[in-house]
Amino acid sequence: VIISCNHEEFAEEWEKYGCPGAYYSASKTLTFGQTYQHQINSCTGDSTIFSYTLNNQPEGMIVTSDGLIDWTPNKASQITNHPDITITITDTKGKEFTHTFTVIIRGTCTSGNILSIWSGDHRASIDRSKLLGSVIAYTDNSSSVKTPSQNYNYYSSSVHLTHGPTPTATTGNVFFYHQHNNDNETYLFWMFGVKGNSVANNVKLDVFTDNNSSTDEVVVSDDSGETSKQSSGCGSSAACYTGRYAYNSRNSDGGVVGPFSGENYRIFVDLGGTSTIDDSSSLTLGGLDSFKYYSKNGISFPLGNVDNFTVGYNTNIDCEN
Repeated sequence: VIISCNHEEFAEEWEKYGCPGAYYSASKTLTFGQTYQHQINSCTGDSTIFSYTLNNQPEGMIVTSDGLIDWTPNKASQITNHPDITITITDTKGKEFTHTFTVIIRGTCTSGNILSIWSGDHRASIDRSKLLGSVIAYTDNSSSVKTPSQNYNYYSSSVHLTHGPTPTATTGNVFFYHQHNNDNETYLFWMFGVKGNSVANNVKLDVFTDNNSSTDEVVVSDDSGETSKQSSGCGSSAACYTGRYAYNSRNSDGGVVGPFSGENYRIFVDLGGTSTIDDSSSLTLGGLDSFKYYSKNGISFPLGNVDNFTVGYNTNIDCEN
């Protein structure tokens, strides 16, 4: 929503800014598990000069002090149309403008934790406006129970996933996993290349973890030492890892780190520049296009030209309410 400088209810307040302005609907259709966001922008570029109030909003939807509407649906009952949500914007003279919009949630409820991904380093605090997307963690099921290591299913120098996405050979493939009856412990999976379809490549990345209620460790490393928990170089972070991978056209590479538990953990992944852990490695995805995040609901998205990003717990899905 970009509030028009010419709107009659705000004309006196905004006339002095001399900007044209425009107005756009915030209505949107999303797949269950995705995060809805919409930023309200003033014609001055400073949205904090207004105050904001939501009415008739679904449970969990908020608006921040700088006009960012944010909501991650996490209940089965929220898979429906949410019409007549109103946002009231008030200027410094008490004049009000109210806009009504609709958010439509489609799909089916699938159990699992929802994780959010933000561009940049957000170990200390989260800037919601930097959201890249949200994903639902994959799970096993009662007929095919797998530990994280069993789910990675490493043999013949490659990963052979049991539960998870179908990876591509040209991207770094990332997803989260927990057992269907234990959503308290979530594991980070990353994989490079696809057995028999890869191009020889080298990948170097650093990973930092904070605020984890559990003690995270290396659960799977394709080859000895490729994924390694470090005893120094972590800076202010509680733990850190180096991933140093080299694979050929016949194999894949990757690792698993975890468990992560609680509601405040942050995982910072650094993909560019010089490693701050060893002060020498040039971090890179090599010939890969990007990292690609996969979600249990079938959605995936590439991170594009992002040198580093942070992952954190968002919410737990409730399919009974």
